[in-house]
Amino acid sequence: MARWLLRVRDLSGRDRFKLTQELMAEMIGVRRNSVSFVAHALQEANVIRFSRGHIEIVNVAELNKATCECYRAVKLQYQRLRFSD
Repeated sequence: MARWLLRVRDLSGRDRFKLTQELMAEMIGVRRNSVSFVAHALQEANVIRFSRGHIEIVNVAELNKATCECYRAVKLQYQRLRFSD
């Protein structure tokens, strides 16, 4: 979920976007209660904020820590390809 949220942030250029937990569950292929459980934990840790169909990433650095190394590797490679001549 953390990697997916960071990817949405990368593509949208925003820290806040309209997104329900139900839609997120459909997008990442898990049950809504799984998204709710993880979202609650991230919200308690002041990493994200969910409210009425919106999500806001409030601590990008901590959300990055919650991702696997593959997210950073893929992002770095994408940036290299995008900005190479």
